[in-house]
Amino acid sequence: MATIYTQRCQTRLQRVAGEVAKRETVYADFVMGASNLLLKAYTQDDIVLGGDEQHLIGLISRMRLFAPADVVKGAEAVLRAIVEIYLKPHVELRRLAQEALSNGLDPDPLLSFSLVCRADLDKLSRFAT
Repeated sequence: MATIYTQRCQTRLQRVAGEVAKRETVYADFVMGASNLLLKAYTQDDIVLGGDEQHLIGLISRMRLFAPADVVKGAEAVLRAIVEIYLKPHVELRRLAQEALSNGLDPDPLLSFSLVCRADLDKLSRFAT
């Protein structure tokens, strides 16, 4: 009985570890892609639906397969924030840096998403123990 129990626990731990790794990868890819688009949105006036934008939308669709609803909502909010920033006039990089340093910049749209992702990964990790 002890061997069967131990095997089940190990299998569950491996499954959870795989799930955590998968989510970390998708969440990190989203954060990196959104960060790049955010910088473009602040510094460029033209909106182009290119590979970066398509990749971000694809990551959101992927999250819908396994992530909790609050993570997906957070990702959609980030995308919406990026589009809203694209619709504003561009900012020169020097001015953008000055505003960021003086906290005059809009709140970071990725902060809320990152916190929700961290909570999801923590919850999943606690489930393993």
